[in-house]
Amino acid sequence: GKVLWIPPLPMKVNCNHDHVLPSTDQNDPQGCNIKIGSWTYDGFHLNLTAYDHEEYLGLGDMSKNSPYVVTSQEGDALQTKYYPCCKEPYLSMNYRFTVQRAFAIQDGEKTFNKSPEDLEKLFEQYHTKEKMKTEYNVGE
Repeated sequence: GKVLWIPPLPMKVNCNHDHVLPSTDQNDPQGCNIKIGSWTYDGFHLNLTAYDHEEYLGLGDMSKNSPYVVTSQEGDALQTKYYPCCKEPYLSMNYRFTVQRAFAIQDGEKTFNKSPEDLEKLFEQYHTKEKMKTEYNVGE
């Protein structure tokens, strides 16, 4: 058999990194990315590949209690870069996606920014690979 164990990894995610000031409305969609690669090993020593050939974030385990939901993903995460100094390639996975606030807590109460029906549709689509490659369709 085969065992895939992915240890939990706390990380900070860059969102709206091309803006100097945060969005004036915290409910606006925010562009984010997670870039993973090696600073030490080049592509001749590290064969970085997408698991199961999927270059999208797997969101099937995303918690419904998260204050944010992923509303779209760009795909094509695997990137190869060559630097002027060096002949070897450097590989990275750059996952680009958009998040939007699902709810906020005000005076101890959840205030939803998306309808419960739209949130349920998003979580259903997280489990459907065909929908992972495009913007998630809710509120239509």
